Amino acid sequence: MMKKKRILLLAAVLGVISLSLLGTNLRSQYGGRTNDLYRKLNTLQEIIGLVNENYVDPVEWENIMDGAFYGLLERLDPHSNYISREQLESITEQFVGKFQGIGIEFDVIDDWITVIAPVVGSPSERVGLRPGDKIIEIDGKSSYKFTQEQVMKTLRGPKGTSVNLKVQRPGLEKPLSFTIVRDDIPIYSVLASFMINEKTGYILINRFSSTTADEVETALQELEARGMTQLLIDLRNNSGGYLEQAVKVVDKFVAVEDTLVFTLGRGSSMDQVHMAHRTGTHPQLPIIILINRGSASASEIVAGALQDLDRGLIAGETSFGKGLVQRQWQLGDGSALRLTVGRYYTPSGRLIQRSYVDGSEQYYHDLFTRPLDPEVQDSILATLPQYRTRAGRVVYGGGGIMPDESIPWNLKLTEQTIKLMNNPERLFYQYAEQKAGELTGRYADVGSFMADYHPGRKERQRLADWLRNQGEEVDDEPLEADWEYLTSVVASEIAGLLWDRGAFYRVRLEQDNQVQAALKLFGQARELLALR
Repeated sequence: MMKKKRILLLAAVLGVISLSLLGTNLRSQYGGRTNDLYRKLNTLQEIIGLVNENYVDPVEWENIMDGAFYGLLERLDPHSNYISREQLESITEQFVGKFQGIGIEFDVIDDWITVIAPVVGSPSERVGLRPGDKIIEIDGKSSYKFTQEQVMKTLRGPKGTSVNLKVQRPGLEKPLSFTIVRDDIPIYSVLASFMINEKTGYILINRFSSTTADEVETALQELEARGMTQLLIDLRNNSGGYLEQAVKVVDKFVAVEDTLVFTLGRGSSMDQVHMAHRTGTHPQLPIIILINRGSASASEIVAGALQDLDRGLIAGETSFGKGLVQRQWQLGDGSALRLTVGRYYTPSGRLIQRSYVDGSEQYYHDLFTRPLDPEVQDSILATLPQYRTRAGRVVYGGGGIMPDESIPWNLKLTEQTIKLMNNPERLFYQYAEQKAGELTGRYADVGSFMADYHPGRKERQRLADWLRNQGEEVDDEPLEADWEYLTSVVASEIAGLLWDRGAFYRVRLEQDNQVQAALKLFGQARELLALR
């Protein structure tokens, strides 16, 4: 009891000191406007004291206070956020562009750690780990039923340390043993780059990390060496990242000195203009940018700048509409505060951020319920503010980047297929493992595989029987209705197992209606170049 009272007394004393300092500091800046805040902080202090002294059960203050931080910031806007120490480490890793470990993309399938792909240039690739390998032991201990968290905790570690793996490889009776020395592992933001056809390059960017601009430049040079004369950049479901990297990517395609994005904040110190530098390495390359409702923040900066400067054709769906400038403060306990300090605007003056006045729940609900049909979207245009690109084309504000050419995602699948696709055991990957073993050595490259692999009724029956053996209820009619799509799913998994992740995406794009429609729009992309 005495210990509890000492804690309460200390909290109260510290609270009075901090509230007094805060009140004095704020009053000096904003006068009497802080009276309400000061009163509420005193009330909060009283509540904490009463809970600590009287609540029936012991109180987990760390969780409760974390919840209070989240709740406070959620009332400001949907993107201001408190980040716990544990969350911060994971988030930072994604955007710094590297971590230390063995370097595999993996999943836990049928209770075993399964290698989806070794990271290019990683220790795992160097020792010869392959897609489909199942890690059955780590340092002499079984890895059966490891969780994702256990896998990462066990396989990651300081650079220079080693880990011993026992691996069951498909087609081999005896397990293989590997000793892998951990190293710096790059986290690539360009997930794939390849030639879709003899003249069209394709670059898939899934985030804007500290290495994105360099990765894009490397991809551009490799694609040009293969004969690329036009480029499709896929920013779908790219949730953003570093502003500086987005600006550097746009800068590669612009050879004029012009605004790429500007920010306005509470004070002039937050107002910034980011300019192109006339150093573009590919100013005459016809470009199409593919976006959807999952394209946010830095992705929208790229799309908005290229659209306003008439430098690239934007296709797909209206983007997310996240245009808040956020600054991150490191807090004393290792956590962080990410706070909105300004707003992003495209070169024409369009605010990227859409409205959030109805609260966070409605904000996200609107994202997933807004119409994608082009005719419905056309009826909305009259209600939106108009802006002009540098060449005088009309573009629309209202939040997000509206594409020049609307291409809704139109994949319609039966409930049976959706259920099978969402199975956490990755059923089609497991089936593809068997097929890949049968096809090993048959095809010289992924192109010859794509030209030849067209499974028919016999293969459909084989897949149905296999799924039933896995305990799945499978009817033939929906399987037949979705067969073209399912063939693409299995074929892409086979390609990833036989070659690499680039081969996986190349096959998958064959059934991607947005990509296939975008490929027909390069005439318009060339017309934009003529306007400049």
